[in-house]
This record gives sequence, C-alpha cells and structure tokens, in this order.
Amino acid sequence: MVMPLSRRSVLAGGLASLALPGPLWAGERARKVVALEWNSTEILLLLGLVPAGVAEREGYASWVSIASDELAAVPDLGRRQQPSLEAISRLRPDLILASAFRHRSIEAELSAIAPTTLIADNPADLDMLAALRAATREIGALVGRAGEADRILADVETRLAGLAERHGAAAASRPLLVAQPLPGVARLRVFTSNAALAQCLARVGFPPPPFAEPQPFGFTTLGLEQLAALPAETHLVLLDAELPPALTASPLWPLLPMVAAGHVAPTGGKPWPFGAFGSLMRSVESVVGALR
Repeated sequence: MVMPLSRRSVLAGGLASLALPGPLWAGERARKVVALEWNSTEILLLLGLVPAGVAEREGYASWVSIASDELAAVPDLGRRQQPSLEAISRLRPDLILASAFRHRSIEAELSAIAPTTLIADNPADLDMLAALRAATREIGALVGRAGEADRILADVETRLAGLAERHGAAAASRPLLVAQPLPGVARLRVFTSNAALAQCLARVGFPPPPFAEPQPFGFTTLGLEQLAALPAETHLVLLDAELPPALTASPLWPLLPMVAAGHVAPTGGKPWPFGAFGSLMRSVESVVGALR
C-alpha cells in the first residue's frame, strides 16, 4: 500500500483480499503501487510515498540509497529484469510502474494484474534529463502528488543555480570527464553529453564532455588507450570511493596526461548517477566537491 512517508512510519503487515482493480480513470489517484525499476522506487519515495512492493530492494539500498530505510518492510518482487508476476499478483496493486526498456515484453502479463505504466527510461531522442523530468511529473500525477513533483523539480533548479553561482566561473575553465569505474578491469563507463548527470554539470558551468556524442542511457565504455588522447588540462572525476587498483596497476595509467598533471580525483563515495533527482543531485554535488 502506498503510505505517507515518515521516518517513524511502520508498514502494516498483511494484505487485504480485494478484487483486482479496474483501469485508473483520469484524475484518479493510485494508492497501492509497485515499482519494478529503481528510478520509479526513488521517485515515489521523493514524493513522500512508500511503494507496496519493489524489485531488487537490497540493490536499491546498496546503490541508490535514497530513503532506502523506508523499504525495510516492503516486499521484494525479485529481479528488475524478471520480476515475480506471482509476487506482484499477491499484492493486488492498483498500479504497476514498469520500465519501457526492461518490461515491454511482459507488459501484457503485468496489465492483466493491474493497470501498468511503462516509464520511458531510454527515450528515442536520448535526452535523459528530459525523460527524468517527465517521469517525475507522470508518477506524481498518477499518485496524486503533482504539486510535490513540481516542487521537486523546482528544488533541483534552485540547487543547480546555486552551484552555478558558487562554482560556475571556475567550472568554465575546467574540461571535465566524469566516469564510473568498471569492476576488475581498466575500463571506464564515461558519461556523454546527453546523460542527465552531464546536463546538470553543464548547468553548473562545465564545458561539454570530451566524448559528447549522445549515447543510449548517456554513457559509453572506454579503455585507457582512448583516454590517452585527452589533453592534460582535462579533469577526470571517478564516481568511486578511491582510485580503483585495476586502473592504477595498469602500466598505461601514469602515462595519461591528466594523471601526470594530477587532474584525477575520486568522489570519495559511490554516488548513483542513473537515478531520479535525489541520487542525481547527490552525484552532481559529489563531482563538484571532488574538484574543490
């Protein structure tokens, strides 16, 4: 059951034996919502609501970790890619929030359980930030929190404007490459200009990233050989607690111009750059903080 979010809230146990709900009509608010993708889970929590069920709850707590303590008693519905239809059905939701990318192939099965909305998470125009804004507004409308969704978006604008005011002048002269290390290999997931993170950093005042061509989901994967072509003035920020040994042990690593110039820094944590606006803004602020 979708419930008002409170740090002292306790989720009631048990499930009422209700008939499966019919379609949601215009203006009708969904009250019992399951979220099969982490972004939808995060958006619900940012809106002040606790979902009735989520996919990969422990993964959300480890990677996204926005209000994840509120999910302690929420049923886990299995993997995001292959959620348990039986577990979803047992919850008898009146709305399922699914991923257009992951769940289109099971949309019919999900819709047989409850009205299902596929949230666009890999848009055709590759504008990841616009897609996130649209998802926030769409979910806000579905759960009767449209005003709260607008407040979330307004808060993001205020925070970005504040970062630009404080750091924009310095940012403009710092070519920036933001990357997420891949475990165990000397390769990086590099964010391109259409990534929500890159677009927010551009609002702060940073130049376009070196690998600017838009890519699906806003990133591409590169090896150290490709990074060697970047000039020494490029600043590389790694979304990690420290510089990974898989990178620093490579003979090529100290030869990279940006490494030799001392222009590499970890964020000091592992912010999640693919999330909704809570985790996204934490990522933005972590990157800016790493460059101070």
